[in-house]
Amino acid sequence: MTEMLTIVKQLGQLSRDLDDAVKELGRVEEVAVDAEAEFKVAFSKVFRSAPGSVEDRKQIATEETVELWRVWGKAAALVRLQKEHVKALHARIDVGRTIQSTARAEMQLAGGQL
Repeated sequence: MTEMLTIVKQLGQLSRDLDDAVKELGRVEEVAVDAEAEFKVAFSKVFRSAPGSVEDRKQIATEETVELWRVWGKAAALVRLQKEHVKALHARIDVGRTIQSTARAEMQLAGGQL
């Protein structure tokens, strides 16, 4: 019975962790969208105001906005990492549920109560 309580507590904690991870995913997605917009607007402004051919203007805009591009890339990477964290929590919850079902079946076979 103690094992069952431990499993239930762990599943409860995993559920809370999942809620927190989903909230964090929303936050990092918002940061990534803002970073993408900031980069694209800056790139566009530099591109339109730069002299030369289209290719020259692209190169100038790329050079002048590289830091914003990096910020956006890092923010996008955080989104990917957070999505993987959420997936991992889902997997851990599934494993916990399987263990809980197994423990419940063992208790029933042993004649214990739930």
